[in-house]
Amino acid sequence: MPKLKPALFITTLSVIILSLVLYTREVLLFTAYSLTILYMAWGIYHIAILVAGVEKPFNPGTSLKHYPKISLIIPARDEPILQRTIEVCLNHVEYPIDRKEIIVVTEDPIGERISTWYSQVYPGRVVPLVRREYFPTKPSALNDSFTLCKGDIIGIVDVEDIPDRDTFLKVASAFENHGLESVQAILRIINESENWITKIFSIEYAGWFRVLLNGRSRLGLFTPLGGTGNYIKKSVISEVGRWDPLNLAEDAEITVRFYLSGRKTIVIDARHWEEAPTTFKAWLRQRTRWFRGWTQSLEKYFRILLRKDAIKRLGLIGTLSIISMLIAPIIVVLNWLAYSLTIYWLLEYFNIVPLNLTVNLFPWWAVFPLAFNVIYYYTWIKGATLEGIGTAKTLIKYLPHMIFYMNFMMPLAAIRAFYQEIFKDVFWEKTKHFGKGVKWTM
Repeated sequence: MPKLKPALFITTLSVIILSLVLYTREVLLFTAYSLTILYMAWGIYHIAILVAGVEKPFNPGTSLKHYPKISLIIPARDEPILQRTIEVCLNHVEYPIDRKEIIVVTEDPIGERISTWYSQVYPGRVVPLVRREYFPTKPSALNDSFTLCKGDIIGIVDVEDIPDRDTFLKVASAFENHGLESVQAILRIINESENWITKIFSIEYAGWFRVLLNGRSRLGLFTPLGGTGNYIKKSVISEVGRWDPLNLAEDAEITVRFYLSGRKTIVIDARHWEEAPTTFKAWLRQRTRWFRGWTQSLEKYFRILLRKDAIKRLGLIGTLSIISMLIAPIIVVLNWLAYSLTIYWLLEYFNIVPLNLTVNLFPWWAVFPLAFNVIYYYTWIKGATLEGIGTAKTLIKYLPHMIFYMNFMMPLAAIRAFYQEIFKDVFWEKTKHFGKGVKWTM
């Protein structure tokens, strides 16, 4: 398969180039209409999600008669801030201490020392799993630690996370009082003011978790888990076959299996605070990993989702809600193609390139997808205002940064992800965490 992908890519690229040379006008016409239709459908779909997403997320409450045991898995590799995460989850997030346990899965001396020390101070509450021979991906670590979990609910907590004080109570209530099987807390960025990358990242996250994921959840559509801050019934994880150790976005991939098995993920009104990447290099590596994971999932499930029995079970809208999520890396790359066609059209319009290949190329309704861009940036700003990051007036000044972030940084990460998926074996580009901006939150 690794050798087949480069050959298939080169063959496909050659066919496209040859078609463009032999049938230039026809290919450009097909591309222009296809992109316009795709972007219109994409825009209308996200307007519906936006309308639902601005409503309040589901609040399960905190009142409990029975406290189910919660097993928190903390994957940690070379993480000096691991001690803080254990302390926060064990002693500062409200929940009976005898009804929660922490499984620390690690591979390095720092993680081994910290987790072993805590296992001696809190025997039975902190359980270290030190891997000596392992496949170096997060889902592989989750699978290895899963067997040690004794709780009814499995929570995934990244090492930089700080859950709100009532998060575990709300999670338990969602399962006990409302019969849910998979919930996602809203992820918030704690170091948003560190630099412009963390600021735009925090705005994007607010738009994604508070509005778009909340909207998907409220409409009953496919709602992918967010890598951390997700809590799932242990039995459900077992039934779908645990995590895919080779997938770089294990959260989204396992949620596809949840959805295919008739289960849904619900966004709840609880929060995990985490640290955003502080440099472009760190951001690019992280986003590449996410995009490659989504691409892996698209390859894995696309043919399954197009089967009649799958469409009948999920419904057409439900099926499309999965595909629309997994093709996001393709969409952001197509932005460059759309802009290139527009720029070429302008060059011809002003007679700078007098070839007239794009005369009457675009349909008159091609302007509508451009208008939908406003809706998309509005989603980011609306999410940020709902999460208290700022007001619309203070956030609008970041619009040029959002445009650059969406139309340059995102496609670059997607192209890098495609390159790795075609030419590289699976590997994990780890994001370093420094504990910057950390503070306790209510």
